[in-house]
Amino acid sequence: MRLFGNTNRLDRSAWLLLMISGLFAVSTALSNIFVNVYFWKIKNDFGIIGQFNTANYLWMAITFIFAGRLAKQVDRVITIRIGVVLLAAFYLSVLLMGKDAVNHVFFLGSFLGIGSGFFWLSFNVLYFEITEKYNRDIFNGFSGLFTSLSGIIAPSVSGWIITRINHFTGYRIIFTLSLLVFLAAVAVSFMLQRRSASGRYRLFDVLKLCRKRENHWFWVNLSMIGQGMREGLFGFLTSLLFYVATRDELALGSYLTVSSFFGLLSYFIVGRYMRIRWRDESILFGTVMLGIVSLPLLWDINAWTLAILGVGSAFFYPIYMVPLTSAVFDVIGETQETAKYRVEYVVARELALNTGRLFAVLVFLWWVIYMPTMVQLRWLVVPFSFVQMFTWLMIRKVPLLEQE
Repeated sequence: MRLFGNTNRLDRSAWLLLMISGLFAVSTALSNIFVNVYFWKIKNDFGIIGQFNTANYLWMAITFIFAGRLAKQVDRVITIRIGVVLLAAFYLSVLLMGKDAVNHVFFLGSFLGIGSGFFWLSFNVLYFEITEKYNRDIFNGFSGLFTSLSGIIAPSVSGWIITRINHFTGYRIIFTLSLLVFLAAVAVSFMLQRRSASGRYRLFDVLKLCRKRENHWFWVNLSMIGQGMREGLFGFLTSLLFYVATRDELALGSYLTVSSFFGLLSYFIVGRYMRIRWRDESILFGTVMLGIVSLPLLWDINAWTLAILGVGSAFFYPIYMVPLTSAVFDVIGETQETAKYRVEYVVARELALNTGRLFAVLVFLWWVIYMPTMVQLRWLVVPFSFVQMFTWLMIRKVPLLEQE
């Protein structure tokens, strides 16, 4: 296993967490993008998609606050189980509602957000506790590898099923598969050792640090808002635009597969060769290239220019994201005092991310009211492709970014 670096630095708990992360990635790769396409097919309305994602990000943020208390005062593993069960219930709800689901997008988005909030809060806390500074980049690289492998296989399978079977029956099949994969993740979670906690839940005290420029968390908080702005828009829009341009789920699945292959290659390179002293340069390089790959949209917005954006983003995103994530969690573990409040710091991080995501999707909702065409949307997509420059400018003010 030397091909993948020092895998002996990851213990059993780390591999189990990676397994849960991988199953999560499989399920979301099967269905998440296609949920947005499903709503679009029923009712061609970008506003519906915006409402669904607004509810998702809003309730994810709210859930983090309460999930943090549960993780802090009860158990992190129970929290991740609740999240996976709720995500499975989301797909069950979509299945039961059928085409009527489009009339309940705010409810379904809220359901997805609550499940995601419980899952990601617990995952990130467990990730912090299970990894250390010396193996964090390796864990992130493997997590990205599994995510990309899932993205290579699952979207093509989904696209093939949808186009070869009656379209809406095909959607029901892939939503069922996602439900089953999440149930498998629940089973794996029972193999994780319980991690109970105690102590006061002091989220407000951590949030106050976001206002103090002399504190590292001030800059981390701002960088996460910038990161969330990119995720909030690109998490659903580029793939949806590709489908609108091609009107073919199999083409969309193939596009996602190719993108994930390049993401896999990039995650392998980053996981194998990333060094702490290169983090600043790596984030900057990834940041600039993520913007450059959007520039062909200025000439035209079609399947080819969208493919350049999607494939290019998939390749350069790990170069930017892996060192950024590692640096943020190094700030949480900077001292014994900060590590003691790791749950609160993770909640604060996720609140900042979702603030950025909500801002981006609200801008999108406003934009499509006045400028709803594909040609007009490119003038939103291209500027947002450079928003991570703000993230880099903020995170580079943290001295730990390059500290061995």
